[in-house]
Amino acid sequence: MPDDAPSPAQAPPVASVAPAGDSATDLASLLVQLGSEVAAPLAQALERLHEQLAQAAPGDEARSSALVALRDPLRRARDATLLAAQIGRLSSGRVVAAQEVCALRLVLQQVVESRRREAGSRGLQLRLDAVDAEALSDRALLPSLLHALLDWALWHTRSSIEISLSVGAWPAQARLRCRFALRDLDQAPNAQPPNLNGLRWMLVAHTAQAVGAQLRREDEAGVCVTQLEFPMLRRDLHLDLPASPEPVFGQDTQPFAGWQAMLVSARPEFHRQVTALMEPQGWALDRVNSIDEAFQHCLDALPQAIVVDGALAGADLQQWRTHVLAEAPGFCFIEVGPQAPAGARRAEDGLFCASGRLDADLQRLLREALAPRGEGLTFRL
Repeated sequence: MPDDAPSPAQAPPVASVAPAGDSATDLASLLVQLGSEVAAPLAQALERLHEQLAQAAPGDEARSSALVALRDPLRRARDATLLAAQIGRLSSGRVVAAQEVCALRLVLQQVVESRRREAGSRGLQLRLDAVDAEALSDRALLPSLLHALLDWALWHTRSSIEISLSVGAWPAQARLRCRFALRDLDQAPNAQPPNLNGLRWMLVAHTAQAVGAQLRREDEAGVCVTQLEFPMLRRDLHLDLPASPEPVFGQDTQPFAGWQAMLVSARPEFHRQVTALMEPQGWALDRVNSIDEAFQHCLDALPQAIVVDGALAGADLQQWRTHVLAEAPGFCFIEVGPQAPAGARRAEDGLFCASGRLDADLQRLLREALAPRGEGLTFRL
């Protein structure tokens, strides 16, 4: 996805966002409208492209190669418009974040584990050093903020990414630091620095502002260090603070906005039915027709969720599901079928949704599977 927002070569250490006002509101509305009017045709073009690839003659390699060459530019354009829509929604003033006690280390661990394949496919590591910390944040938006930070870091890094979570005593806050190199080791020190301030960074900045986290960034000597500071409770300091503060409920947080999901089925009606349930919640959907195609699609990176048609059940599906869940325990892998398979499916074997209860149960399963283990996700529109 192109990071195409113009910016100076050196980013300011503190992120800035557009001020509130009529012009800012108009711009936010424009960005949201851009997402709805541009992303949908691009998604349709991607779907038709997949159909053409599925129908390509086995020996027509030239045509297949030409179609595959179109896929990545279309996907990048679609994802860029979805990013713009998220930024517009967050800057519109309609999103009101909750203030709840969140298990920050638990959320961070889950997000990092889900992104290790993406880093590993590029020969990179995600190194995590985290202490226990209960931050005051929004349980729906917090994973979105961490995914946005890793999206941005993985797009720009020339090294492995080091993530640390520590606790400051006064003021009581959790400090999350993300550190990576901006240039290769053999690159000249005075080389032109990359543009780090595109759409991905704008999404990090606006999401951090929405959840009330302080965001700072320093780019120096070829290294970028980004820090998020979250307010937190420290009950061991004997401060005059309530042990269980009254929660502030959020509005319009849309926890799945911009998240990636893959639908796996050879049946167009399955894609249409699941798409009608997930797209209104902000999901970015990739549709594939077979287990083999899904496997290839996930070689570089896993999406946040996979929903697969039970009509494809068999040894290949079981092997692929086992492989994915062994690599990312707790991954959101949902099979949709006419009836539950024999025996209760364990959580580590993925989830099952009866096709007759798809409307009622799919959103609930997505919420439960994507919530940090041991912590419920409050789903708010």
